[in-house]
Parts: sequence; C-alpha cells; structure tokens
Amino acid sequence: MINQPVTLSFKVHEATLEPYLGAMGHVVILDEKAEQYLHVHPLKEDETVFETEFSQPGIYKIWAEFQQNGKVTVYPFVIEVK
Repeated sequence: MINQPVTLSFKVHEATLEPYLGAMGHVVILDEKAEQYLHVHPLKEDETVFETEFSQPGIYKIWAEFQQNGKVTVYPFVIEVK
C-alpha cells in the first residue's frame, strides 16, 4: 500500500542478535529504478520490527541486515507494492 505505514517484521528463530551500527538491525530498500532509497531502523531497540512507507507502487528490493556472533548477515527480498 502506498502512503500508509507498512510493518516489516523479521523472525530470527532463536538467534541471539547483537547491535549492529547502533541498532538491532537495519533494513535498506531500493525501488526498481534505483531512484528511491530508504534506510529503516527498528521501532524498538531490542526488536526486529521496522516500519516504513512507500510513496509509489512498484517492485522494491529489500535487504535486512542483522549481526550474530560478530558476523553480519544480509537477507534479500523482492516485493511488489500496489
């Protein structure tokens, strides 16, 4: 949905996450034309729940980044916003 808050929630299945660059995780979002870039932090310090808004419909690539045992893992997703 465009111009409405969208919640992105990530389940990390028993992983013990560590703060990474000052947050429990980061989400980076890029539209298909590489014109819109979003960088989102968690809503709460100790959770992996993020909130953002999309201003245009289209295809977006999402990278969710989390750190565990000193190693950052990036999880890529592709979504369509209508």
